[in-house]
Parts: sequence; C-alpha cells; structure tokens
Amino acid sequence: ETLEKIIRPTYKSYSYYTEQFGIYDDDPLVITLSKSDYELNVLDDNQAWFINFYAPHCHHCQTLASVWRKLAQEMEGVIKIAAVNCEEDNGLCYQMDIDSYPMLLYYEKQAHLFEGEYYRGSRTFEDLEDFVLSKLDVKINKVGVPLWNDEIYKKQDLLLFLCSDTGAASCPEEKTQIKLATSLEGLVSIGVVTDEELAKDISQSDPETTIVLWQAQPISKIHKIKGSDHKEIVNDVLSHLPNPNQLTDEDFRDIRNKLREGQDKPWLLCFFLGAATELDLQLKRLPIFLPNINIGLIHCGRNSGLCTSLHINHYPAWGILKAGGAFELHHGRGVLNEIVAFAKDGIKSTNFHALSPADFEHIIQSGQPWFIDWYAPWCPPCRNLMPELRKASQQFSPEVIQFGSIDCTAHQQLCIRNDVRSYPSLMVYNTSKVHHFHGTLKEESVVEFVRDVLNPTVINLDDSSFALLMRKPVDEMWIVDFYAPWCGPCQRLSPQWRALANELVAFKQVKLADIDCVANSELCSAQNVRSYPTIRMYPLGSKGLNTVVMYNGHRDTFSMKKWIISFLPSPVVALTAKEFEKQILTKKFFLPWLIDFYAPWCHPCINFEPEFTTVGERLQGKVRTGKVDCEMERDFCYKSGITSYPTVMLYLSPKEKYEIHSQVPKEIIRNVKQIIKEKSNSEHDEL
Repeated sequence: ETLEKIIRPTYKSYSYYTEQFGIYDDDPLVITLSKSDYELNVLDDNQAWFINFYAPHCHHCQTLASVWRKLAQEMEGVIKIAAVNCEEDNGLCYQMDIDSYPMLLYYEKQAHLFEGEYYRGSRTFEDLEDFVLSKLDVKINKVGVPLWNDEIYKKQDLLLFLCSDTGAASCPEEKTQIKLATSLEGLVSIGVVTDEELAKDISQSDPETTIVLWQAQPISKIHKIKGSDHKEIVNDVLSHLPNPNQLTDEDFRDIRNKLREGQDKPWLLCFFLGAATELDLQLKRLPIFLPNINIGLIHCGRNSGLCTSLHINHYPAWGILKAGGAFELHHGRGVLNEIVAFAKDGIKSTNFHALSPADFEHIIQSGQPWFIDWYAPWCPPCRNLMPELRKASQQFSPEVIQFGSIDCTAHQQLCIRNDVRSYPSLMVYNTSKVHHFHGTLKEESVVEFVRDVLNPTVINLDDSSFALLMRKPVDEMWIVDFYAPWCGPCQRLSPQWRALANELVAFKQVKLADIDCVANSELCSAQNVRSYPTIRMYPLGSKGLNTVVMYNGHRDTFSMKKWIISFLPSPVVALTAKEFEKQILTKKFFLPWLIDFYAPWCHPCINFEPEFTTVGERLQGKVRTGKVDCEMERDFCYKSGITSYPTVMLYLSPKEKYEIHSQVPKEIIRNVKQIIKEKSNSEHDEL
C-alpha cells in the first residue's frame, strides 16, 4: 500500500493549480523556504529563524498572514521570518512532522535541524513578538564611570543608551534595546548609561540626545544617533560605519592567486556602477552574517576590463571568489538573505566554477571530465537547480570530476554551437564522449548519474563492440536498450536503466547494455528496431542472438528488475512446513538460514520477492535462503509467531532466531552480517 501511494500520482482540478499559490510568495520580508534550501538557511550560526508552515487553503493560515507580515516587518534585521508552503513542499513538511496548519517553529542560533521549538501560544502580534524577544540572548552592559574609563573597553565601537533619571522618559524601551543589540551584534557593543553626570558628559550636555555611537577608529568620535524605532536607529548607526574595501582589477588577481595557494579567506564581491550609497546599509550588515568571508567592492566603470572578462552585465552584481580560485556569480535576487545564502553555499562548493567560452574550449581539449550546466539566469528551474549542483559538486574532488556552469544569455553563440535547446541542459564531458543527464533536478540524482558515467555499470554498445553480444555465451544474460537521444520516453528511461544496472550488480551473469540508434542507425536497422525505446533480452541458455525476449511492461526499475529475475535461477528454496522442520528445527546446520514468510495475495510480499532474491544472491556462501508460503502453511506460520507479511527471520540454530526489521536489501544484508559477526565473536570469547 505504501509503495502504491508513492507511485500512484494524485491529480487536482485546474483551479487548484491556478489558484493555490503561496500566501507569501511575493512578500519581500517573509522568506519562502523549500526543501532544497531549508537546511542551508535555518541552520544558521548568526541569526535565529521563526518559520510558519502553512497551506494556502487553510482559513487559520490566511487569518495569520497579516500578523505574520507585520511580525516580519517589525523583526527585520533581528531574526529571520520565513514560511513553508506545505502544498508545494509536502515532503519537507512530512520530514519536519507537520501535522496541522499553521504550525510555527522557532530555531535559535546554532540549532540543529530537529531542534526547532514549536510555538503553541496565542497568534496575536503582541504574543508572537514577546515570544521572540524572550528567546533572544543578548548582552547589554551597564556602563558606569569605571567601565567608561577603561581604555580596553573603549577600543571597540559602542552604541550607548543614555538612560539617566532626567532622560529616562526618552530612553529606548527594553524591547527596542533588545532588538538593537541583536541587529547590531558583531558590529558594535551595546551599553546602558544610568549615571546622570556620565550621561551629560557623553551627550555633551544635550538633553535631547538619548543614543550615541562611540566610534573608536581611526580617531575616537561620538555620533548622536536619531530614530523613532529600532530600524531607523540601526540605519543611522550603519551610516557612520566604514564601507568595505574598494578593489581594483590588480587586487582581484592578487586575491585569486592567494586563494589558489590557500593563503586567504574567500571573498564576496559586489560589482557596481555609480555611487554605492544605496548599497551601504546592506554591505555593512554582511559582516554580521558572514564573519569568515571578506567583503569587497569593485567599481566596473574604473575596472571595465575585469567586469567584462567576468561577464558582469547588470548592477549591482554579486560574486564569490572561493578557496582554490574558483569564481561564481549570483543570479538570484539582490536581497540580503539570498546574498548571504549564496555566499555560505558557494564557499563550500570550491569545485563549482562559472565558465567562459575560452574555459570550455580548454575543457574539450584537455579531455578531463567535467559536469556542465548550460543555463539561463531568467529560468526558474535553473535557479532552483544551482543549490543542488553546488551540493553535488561537494561529493567529488576536482581530481575526479569538476563542475561548471555556462550562462547562455551571455554566451549565446557557444550554446548554439553545442546544440543547447532548453534550460537547464546538463552534460558530462568525458574525453570525447558527451553524456546527457535526464533525471530529476536533485543532488542525489546528479551524484548517481556522475558516478555511473565515471564507473559505468551499463555497457555502451556500438558498431565495433556489438560483437560482444553476438558472441554471448550460454551462461550469460544480456538485456539491451535500443534508444534515440531525442526520444522523450528514452530520456525518462535512462536514469531507471542505470539504477537497474546497479541493482543487478550481484547477478554476475546479467549484463545490461544500451545502443544509441542515431549514432548506430545501420546496426539498429539490421536488428529490425523500429521504435524507441526497444528493450530486448538475450536469455541464459541461448548463444549469441539466437533467442530474443521482448519487454513490454512498465519502464520503472522495480518492474524491469522483477521481470529479469523471473528468468534467473533462484538461490531461494521454497519450503513446506515438514521440510522447514526437517532442515531447520530438528538438526544442527553449518550455514544459517534466512527465511521469508509470505502470502501470495500480499502486495508488499510480491514487491519484496525480487529484493529477497537479490539478498539470497549476495549472501550466497554466508547463509542459505528460503521462503515459506503462509497461505499454504497457515498453522505452522501461526505457531512460529508470524503475524504480518512479509516477515524475514534469521535462524542461527534450531532455537536461536532473529527477526530482520527491513525490506531493503542493503539493510537486510548489513543486519545479517552484523548478527553473524557478533555471534562468532561471542563464541570466540567463550572459547
């Protein structure tokens, strides 16, 4: 039943797909998260997150929306306010155990994925704000005369609230102080001055001044800070702080060389034209969230050659220089959260490069393996794919394969020459061969595809190698996919075919192959192949091409595997109750027995049958495998304590048995080996 639910698609009305859009999709302050970027964002060392899991059709979710937007506006810069649309990301919501809407989850800084706290209180703005403020751990020093005279304390930038008795009426309230301390953490230290004479001295006897910024470098100076709420105060404070360094093209080259030699931290670079005034506040906040990354500005008017070579075509543009010297551009929105997420994700992906036409030509000439993403920045699937590719690139060292992306809006002619007709187009270039990726746009699928290309389990046949099949011996089984690269069903079959080859690795006599019928048209024509894909089996017991079996079933891994295994001799022995008692229960045996108790009407049992055959094949020589039909042997199964199907039991002796609580071949094999090993060690210790 579970498998049926996974495989069987659910369909909704046209109005559902046109109307059930996310409540916060266009909100600039409420960050919409998805499964691909959830962990990257909320597992944050520098900022807390408050997340609203909702469904668009939910009445309570719609009622909460105005409060949630107000909270996001009020908490801007203090914590991140986010939302997850569970209609679009039901897998993420299931993973996070969301069972009702709306569900609010709070993550403190440095929390792990499942350490979020569920909010169960009232959903009014005041209660939500109080909850958030109660969670913020901030340090606000009480500044008296001794601390103010401490030269070490005054070497840092300080934001001071002058809250003496005479000025207390205008002193920022406690909520504002907490918000400011959180927003400016890492940039300035916060202090409260209650000594009236000290407050007068700091404010230079100005009774209207209740907040000041003490700036220690380069020359100590006091700035009077104005603002009616915490956001205005933050903006005024930031306006007095210095800008990041402006870099030249020569600086860029020096930094890149140092990164190649491992002598510098990564850099986040902002490429701009004109004055950078509108970027000031955003740039000055970046060090709070990216303490381990250098921040720099590059003026493309003064460094036009560099910006042209990096294909900067809009302003402001953001890019990162990574350890090792790889450079990558940001193609998302220029909002603070997305820039921070891009930088954090990008610096970990040192094996992911932005490529130019010259880079691509060098790749082709070198013959080194590269995974290349041909994309367009305006393409939503391309933008969603980028984080997945960065994660995939982290699974491989540059010596094995490198990852790159080519912008087809900037390099249109290169994309046309390489027959790129849709975005994203993903290809592995390995020596003279090009392998097209047609799987799901997720990290796991990309990693699996790359590993299959580098260490292929599918045999690629052509005119010259087809003789391998023609000389097939009687003790081998070949299954061949005749395909055309342009064929949609062939493209959908491709990842299933590779997965099938990996599942059948244990069956040494089985060979999976494919033939490109565009590149080998005469060969396919001679074999009378008239449609694509065509799947043919050349079974055991036949020589060469003498016997052919056609496959006309579903083209998913499970269905094809079940069909193939039905043609193979099985290591699994069918046992009756009497045979079971004779073989297992009444005598000692050298090899343990692994038994599958099943019922022929049980759908999970039917699905499990080829998996158990795989287990039997892989454990040959370590255990003997058998199966008992509990429909035929109902009384025996009942007496044996079998209450559900399928049940897998490992018998080490007539009286010693263990239930294996899994139907996944790898887990069954691992558990069986572990039990046998522990038993062997125990007997060795006793001896």
